[in-house]
Amino acid sequence: MNRVLFGTTANDLPWGSFTAPWWETLIVMIVIALMLVGCVAIVKHVRRRNREPKPVADQWEAFVAMEELCPEGWQAQITVYGRDAPIPEDAPTARDPLIELEWKQFEGEQRRVTVARRAWARTIGGALQMMVDARRTDAALERGEHAGAQANDVWEAF
Repeated sequence: MNRVLFGTTANDLPWGSFTAPWWETLIVMIVIALMLVGCVAIVKHVRRRNREPKPVADQWEAFVAMEELCPEGWQAQITVYGRDAPIPEDAPTARDPLIELEWKQFEGEQRRVTVARRAWARTIGGALQMMVDARRTDAALERGEHAGAQANDVWEAF
């Protein structure tokens, strides 16, 4: 069966013919679809792994985030300073009223304070976000230190 296609006959090609059985085409299409699904899964995994954590929208989201980040306990105190109220000496200078958030992380049965921080912000939401961000940073550093101690080289951990 000699058909002329693009000026060439099927017998002129040393590696075969222009047509393939339908089942071979189906297998190739299935393999391509499986590779596409695998690529999409890899891209989703990489994007999810490198995604920034979602900012806290309110005090309840901050509460949930801190509960996850400080499983042995934590405490926070918010102080709102009025426009003419006396503020501590280490407070930043600002024309607007300031929000002070002091928080502590506890550890062990004696509830020993392991971390104590103070953050200043213009809004309560901003202060809560600073608290959660500081704790997330601490947690990432702790994971790196732990992995570095396991690997005997801190740079291998990252």
